[in-house]
Amino acid sequence: MNIISIGIAALVLATTASAQSVTFNGKVEDVSGTQNQFFVDCTDTRLTSTAFNLNLFVGQQTRITGTWNGSAANPSVNVTDIQVIPEVFELGGGAKIGDVLKVGFIGTPGDLAISRIALQPGFAPIDGAGVLFLDMSTAVAGTSGIIPGGGILQTNLPIPNNPALIGLEIYGQGATITPEGVVTVTNPDCKTLDD
Repeated sequence: MNIISIGIAALVLATTASAQSVTFNGKVEDVSGTQNQFFVDCTDTRLTSTAFNLNLFVGQQTRITGTWNGSAANPSVNVTDIQVIPEVFELGGGAKIGDVLKVGFIGTPGDLAISRIALQPGFAPIDGAGVLFLDMSTAVAGTSGIIPGGGILQTNLPIPNNPALIGLEIYGQGATITPEGVVTVTNPDCKTLDD
């Protein structure tokens, strides 16, 4: 079993369906045309808060702690703590069919970085590591690598040259694993494939 398989197995085994308190990274967005309705960008996860004015965080990457409603199908988190943080995972480039999707990580040199791409968002708390915002039953591909000395890793994921993929929205997320086996899940990101 290679190190990537071990890392994925660690993520799956650490998932807890009964967790109510969650902490994760993600960008806060508002629902267009509404007032005071928010979600985690590139997910179906709604955000509410009586402790914070979430309008102040729209468009920013954040680390959120809150109470999850317990639903994976219709997740909602009541935010009890929020801090602005840097983005550590990105799906970059033009996302054009027949080209490559640039998968970027910022992290600690020496850590293993893995990513997965899915066709639908999801919600699965991972005890002590964050929240996996991907529907792993639709996961189709990913990349991996060791974060180099500068702390920035960019990997390339080939996109098939298939016109049927144009307009398809893909969801991505990564995780880093220290040499000691500590797993940290990144913020999610998404792209729509183009021609």
